[in-house]
Amino acid sequence: MLVANNLQTRRTVIQSIKDCWYLAKPYWTSEDKWRAIGLVSVVIALNLLSVYMSVLFNKWYNEFYDSIQQFHKAEFYKLLIRFTYYAFIAITISVVSYWVRKILEIRWRTWITKYYIDSWLNKHAYYKTRFIKDSVDNPDQRISEDLNSFLVTVLDLTLGFISNIVTLFSFVFILYSLSGPLVFSLLGHKITIGGYMVWVALIYSFIATVITFIIGRPLIKLNFLREAVEANFRFGLMRIREYSENIAFYKGEKQESANLHSKFNNVIANFLAIVYRQMKLDIFNVGYSQLAVIFPMLVSAPRYFAKQIQLGDLMQISSAFGKVQGAMSFFIDGYGSLASLRAIMDRMLGFQNSVEAATSLASTEITSSTHENMYVRITNLQLMRPDGELMSKVINLSAKSGDVVLVKGRSGTGKTTLLRSIAGIWPYSSGKIEKSADLTELFIGQRPYLPDATLRESLCYPMNAQDVDLTKIHNVLNDVNLSYLANELDVKTDWSKMLSFGEQQRLAFARVLINEPNIVYLDEATSSVDEEMEEQLYRLLTTRLSNSLIVSIGHRSTLNKWHNIIYDFNDEKIA
Repeated sequence: MLVANNLQTRRTVIQSIKDCWYLAKPYWTSEDKWRAIGLVSVVIALNLLSVYMSVLFNKWYNEFYDSIQQFHKAEFYKLLIRFTYYAFIAITISVVSYWVRKILEIRWRTWITKYYIDSWLNKHAYYKTRFIKDSVDNPDQRISEDLNSFLVTVLDLTLGFISNIVTLFSFVFILYSLSGPLVFSLLGHKITIGGYMVWVALIYSFIATVITFIIGRPLIKLNFLREAVEANFRFGLMRIREYSENIAFYKGEKQESANLHSKFNNVIANFLAIVYRQMKLDIFNVGYSQLAVIFPMLVSAPRYFAKQIQLGDLMQISSAFGKVQGAMSFFIDGYGSLASLRAIMDRMLGFQNSVEAATSLASTEITSSTHENMYVRITNLQLMRPDGELMSKVINLSAKSGDVVLVKGRSGTGKTTLLRSIAGIWPYSSGKIEKSADLTELFIGQRPYLPDATLRESLCYPMNAQDVDLTKIHNVLNDVNLSYLANELDVKTDWSKMLSFGEQQRLAFARVLINEPNIVYLDEATSSVDEEMEEQLYRLLTTRLSNSLIVSIGHRSTLNKWHNIIYDFNDEKIA
């Protein structure tokens, strides 16, 4: 049983190291790797100098306390002066090391954040992750918080490990030479153990490390859950802010309050579990650390009182023992960080696996059309739900430049899914879609997307607002009856809250007129405007974008006259 547990622990440690390198590798093999290696080399060199200063301080303790014991006044003040410039050098090393390390952190975070954002946005992964069985929650948190926590913790542990290894080897030899032999009799045999204080420190630290791992192991799972329950609570608060008007009309405060309290209770339960476990760990660690202060004195006292060593030797032994024990206790002191790192890595690995699975989802093959002016040709297309259930029979449809296509049918028959397939973002379909090369496309939903930007930037999205003539913007606003917003173009606010749904839909049509795409997808895009405004908006599109393909989804019968092709999902035929 013990052997099995040891093997499992070894596998866990090795896998954690592999996972850590897998997550860190992109940056340390990137175009910025030599600058990063240079910075980390400087930090390591400064850490080695810091250890060297610790050795000098350890030797200083011996001389300083000897001068006190022997009442050497001149030597006492001389040593105080030496301590002053030792301290100045040590502080300088610490400050420079901190500054260089923060530069490394900034460069690493900048690069890795861009890398993760690009991965998330590549091939519509940010959209397709919703179809993954084990889809991750709160990807925004994993990019904004977990990435930074990962690299800071990895640097802390890696540099701390290197520093402690150097400290251990530096002070083991000092402690070995100072502690002398331990001589005792066992079963009539005289036994001599050289440098016994080294072995005492190693055994003392090893036992404490094992106990710490046993007590602290549940913290890994608890820290992982902490981020999840905190994020769920934040999401609940954001939902109320986002849908405040709807909730107010429904008078749903009681239900929302119960939901928030339930989420918050999960936060508190997890918090208390962490506190309880951390308290156990702290009780042991504090007791262990306090005992470590007097333990070397207690073990070395017999030699001091036997006048085999002086006070300076005793104090140097105590200092060296503390350094050896401290280096050996690296994993005890850092267990909380190790547990947190494992939880962070699990979240980041989950994010990466989800993104990779999303980008690998097969979509309907979209090929370049060889037919002149034929913008879209759909052949034997079948739409399916994520569980594999068919949503429609075979779809065959062709549309050329200037066509205006209306897709009708009952709710849930796959109308919006058809648009997603044509756009290449729906992964559950089969058949063939041909589109002309280099086409620009724009989509307007029932609730248009308004980015976190100025009104001018929102109007021109996804174009660069600086590339659009101001006169054109004013003219388009006038065309869609939004001229009263002309003076608000450079105002940045939450326009989705400032404008009604009808105003948002008119703004979205203005965006289409500014961008002038080759294909326009309209999904219930005029549902919040009256029929008179709907007629005005469609007249603008069909007149200004006469060479574009327009594909609409809608239920109003008033839409029929603006479309020359009508595909009815109910009858599955083209009129």
